[in-house]
Amino acid sequence: MQTRPFPVFETHRLRLDQLTKLDRQSIFEVFSDPKVVEHYDVELFKNIHEADRLVEYFDSRFTSDNGIRWAIRNKENGDYIGSCGFTHWNKYDHSAVLGYELSQKYWGNGFASEAVRKITDYLFSPDFHFYIHRIEALALPSNIPSGALLKKLGFKFEGTLRGKCYWNEDFHDMDMYGLLREDRTT
Repeated sequence: MQTRPFPVFETHRLRLDQLTKLDRQSIFEVFSDPKVVEHYDVELFKNIHEADRLVEYFDSRFTSDNGIRWAIRNKENGDYIGSCGFTHWNKYDHSAVLGYELSQKYWGNGFASEAVRKITDYLFSPDFHFYIHRIEALALPSNIPSGALLKKLGFKFEGTLRGKCYWNEDFHDMDMYGLLREDRTT
């Protein structure tokens, strides 16, 4: 059971803090947008209760110390614009798996880069509660902006995993990106 407080961060433009059910409407809007979900391994949300379940899932990952997910908020007004975090981590092989999404209206402004840089810096820092050597990220080959974001942050393209994921009644190839501690850019 997790006893550490949820880590909260600020960047130049963003506040990264814990998702709550107060975010449910904004989360629902993001995951009911076909343009967002076309690049994400979930089915299109059809009702608000799916957002509640997602918050509960992310809470359980943190509480059980298996992962963490931050709300990405505009620091000026507190608006929820997306989320980012680590779906899971493995203390034995010192790795973590990264995920993120943004509301479509915030695409192309560097918000995802700013948030992902902050949380990867945290995982590689002495402040994180165990040593992380590798962070992995999967992206659909068609998601060119996500691949570009990962490369900009120092992730290396490692290949395409054929038929890796299944959602919306189909198998999907996924591009694998990896960031080793020594690969980090400043």
